[in-house]
Amino acid sequence: MYIATLAWVLLICGYRMRRKPGVHIPLILSGILIDYSLVIYLQLTKDAVQTALKFELSPLQQIHIGVSSIAVMLYIPVIILGTLLYRDRTNIKLRALHLKIARTTLALRTLGFLFMFSMLK
Repeated sequence: MYIATLAWVLLICGYRMRRKPGVHIPLILSGILIDYSLVIYLQLTKDAVQTALKFELSPLQQIHIGVSSIAVMLYIPVIILGTLLYRDRTNIKLRALHLKIARTTLALRTLGFLFMFSMLK
């Protein structure tokens, strides 16, 4: 829970610093890296994917898994678009698309974070 909280806080701070690439990029990439590391850890230690696919968890736990999974998948286009945007900071269409997907991803990650507490036993 603490590691997931750290990742979420880094993402929130990174989003708030979006106008300062020198701060935004390391914060966001750190949050994403921690999230991916946590997913790998949970899979290796708790067979997370197999557990989720059994559909034996509560509806709140399933919501957590669903929105968190989508957010983790959306990190890929966010990173790709962010890299392209970093190379061409004047591309308004690219900036709008990156921001739209990044905001959606952050909203889903926030929902996943809130529903994460349903996983406590």
